[in-house]
Amino acid sequence: MKGKHRVEYLFASELFGRLVWFVRLRWLAVAGLGLASLLGPSLGVHGASPALLIVALFVGAANLFFTLALRRRKRRELPYDHLLACALRQIVLDLTALIVTAHFTGGLQSPALLFFAFHMAIGTIILPARMMYPLAACTSVAMFLVYFAETRGFLSFHPLDPSRGMCGAACHFNIAALIFALFGVVALTDSVTSRFKKRNVKLWDTTEELKKRTEDLQRSLEQVETVEERKSHYMRISAHQLRSPLATIKTSLQVLTEGYVDPASDRGRKLLQGAAERVDELLATVNDLLELAKIREGLKCAPWAESVNLNQLLADLFDALQPLAEGRSIRLVPSFRGVCILDRGIPPDLVYAFENLMENAIKYSKEGGEVEVRLSREHDRAVIEIEDHGIGIPPGFDEEVLNEFVRAPNARHHAQGTGLGLAIARETMEAHGGSLRLESREGEGTIARAVIPLHGGPPESPETQSESHPQSED
Repeated sequence: MKGKHRVEYLFASELFGRLVWFVRLRWLAVAGLGLASLLGPSLGVHGASPALLIVALFVGAANLFFTLALRRRKRRELPYDHLLACALRQIVLDLTALIVTAHFTGGLQSPALLFFAFHMAIGTIILPARMMYPLAACTSVAMFLVYFAETRGFLSFHPLDPSRGMCGAACHFNIAALIFALFGVVALTDSVTSRFKKRNVKLWDTTEELKKRTEDLQRSLEQVETVEERKSHYMRISAHQLRSPLATIKTSLQVLTEGYVDPASDRGRKLLQGAAERVDELLATVNDLLELAKIREGLKCAPWAESVNLNQLLADLFDALQPLAEGRSIRLVPSFRGVCILDRGIPPDLVYAFENLMENAIKYSKEGGEVEVRLSREHDRAVIEIEDHGIGIPPGFDEEVLNEFVRAPNARHHAQGTGLGLAIARETMEAHGGSLRLESREGEGTIARAVIPLHGGPPESPETQSESHPQSED
């Protein structure tokens, strides 16, 4: 929030409070005018009645209107400009009533002239000085016109002392003093209030800045807590995934080394074979963990290469995975439309990711089925879709299986896996500025859809940024 809107927001509530106070104070003026109207004749001010009573009734009716209007504004939360307009109307009303009061209580000899300075001070506190200076000028002109009309007989003169006439030369001094007082009070009050307003704005800016920093700090703390929770969960699941096969291996070796089973016997060979299979599972899990850690921690230092041809990369994977597909009587079907070349990419990570996706498609397909790999270009993006017609993913697990160590319930009973392949594939796509989504129906198959921008690249490090934006020499 800047400039005018910031000041309006800051002073709107303050202005509203002052207007409420001003309305309450005006009831005292109404009571004073009514009392002066009743006591005026007995004090020798014959023009006070019924003129001041009419002024009192007029001011009271207007004040009642302002009271109701402010109550409505409080409910509706009208903007700052509306409050300023309301304040201006109140000041104009008061000055008009004060000019009439001064006329009926002696003109430039009236004791009511003191209240002009009072209203100018209040008005400058409520309204900006740019509004009060024109009001001071208008008030000065109005009082001069009243004095001129009284001296020329256009208006009746109502002296405080009937035995004395108009003040004569003294009135010239009074009008000059009144004009000087009006502008002087506005200038003096503005010099004081403007400092407080500037300090309030500065304090508000400081408060907002502290609030913003506090919010940023709170978000940072929440992110840190989320990361720590994820790390804790990750470590716990990793330890669980590694402990189970290690316990099996330890038990098998203990049975063999303590002589309960002869290693050369059929049972001994089965134990050794089981231990070897468990070691293979451990190695696969460790390899996947290392690959995931490399993607997360070594992104800026990864071997980014230029002009990575996705067509060639996927074609090589077809050749590499053909034996695995033939072993399950799965037919691999390529469908390439156009050539997709990344400006920058990490070939080893891309190979690892797409290999995991294609292996999953082969592994979870029904024997004798097919896996189709589609590559196409959509504007400045490469779209790779790997579709199988296998066991699919149960509802609600499409997003979950993209996290570490999460496997769908039906996948656990179908084939062995580390639960890291899809997480590695997703983070590889995100590292290249892309995304990975799964569309699946249980029992019908799955489509893994990877999208990669063709003109992406590695994230800029501070060193890279300084090199790409060198400072000019003086």
